[in-house]
Amino acid sequence: MVLFSACTKPLKFKGEYVDPKLVVNCIAVPGEPIKAVVYKSDFVFDTITDYAMPEGTQAFLFVNGESKGEMQLNSDTTYYDYLNPPVFFVNYHFTHDYVPQIGDVVKISVTAPGFDEIEGSSEALPNEPIGSFEDARLTKWDTTSASGYNVPVPGTDSTILVWLKNYRKHLTVTIEITDPNPGVLDLYCLEASMRTEGDWTFPDGLEHSEQPAELHQVYFNDPIIGTSTVELEDQFGIDVGLTNRSRSTFNDATFDGGSYRMEIPMVTNTLFKANDSINAFVEIKLRHLTEGAYNYYTTITSGNSLSQYYSEPVGVYSNVKNGFGLVAGSNDKVISFPVW
Repeated sequence: MVLFSACTKPLKFKGEYVDPKLVVNCIAVPGEPIKAVVYKSDFVFDTITDYAMPEGTQAFLFVNGESKGEMQLNSDTTYYDYLNPPVFFVNYHFTHDYVPQIGDVVKISVTAPGFDEIEGSSEALPNEPIGSFEDARLTKWDTTSASGYNVPVPGTDSTILVWLKNYRKHLTVTIEITDPNPGVLDLYCLEASMRTEGDWTFPDGLEHSEQPAELHQVYFNDPIIGTSTVELEDQFGIDVGLTNRSRSTFNDATFDGGSYRMEIPMVTNTLFKANDSINAFVEIKLRHLTEGAYNYYTTITSGNSLSQYYSEPVGVYSNVKNGFGLVAGSNDKVISFPVW
């Protein structure tokens, strides 16, 4: 018989603590108003527990070297990380009425009391990808079930109908991409996500006991975009429109001046516990990227992570001076189809 034992010993960090820096993230899309998210960076060994943004934080927009003025602070979001001690991450959401066009160069600068001013600039915003989607083709059902049951509403004599939906579906999506700029290396990202529509609202007392759940699997397998098996699991909560994403970046070096046709086999494995108004969709997005956005998504994909905030030192691509983050551009084409 072999006995194994283990013990833990706390180790004191002897390196240098790094003060937080400002972070700005903006992916500008032609035809859509500019949006940016601003927050503080995080050092993994920090003992700071409050990442609230200082009052007086401002963001400014420049397009093609011309000032478009101050951006509007639209809202803020607080993320809670269950660490010991717990940490709160606060994001500021800035917007501007300016609608960028193809070829625009977008720059955003941010100032905040106690921080260095930061700025990031995109390359010229790309034209729309020349791509065509064929309807998703169902190749195989593994399982399918949908059963409804009545759940008592706490403190009342009434019940609510809750559906348990279980679907496993094999699909093939065909995409044909045509090079929009012969002689130029165009950069792309192919992104798959699960999206929900409907009303998640449950009576008081049911939010925790009948929390909707979803498991999503997407398989990429192609000579150019590579092979990627991504299994993402998430508790959707009550808000509608939350997504899980898997993505692969690639370029048109092998079909410069021509076209490329790819078939993407996918498996969606979906389990929902929700009221009857909820529907789920798979969304496939072909994104024509600036160089900064391409580098950013490539580093995230290679790390197999979805970055919610930046840690120092960071392994995620950044093009922001005196801080972290990304100011870049994308032009997208989307197909969406129901899971069931």
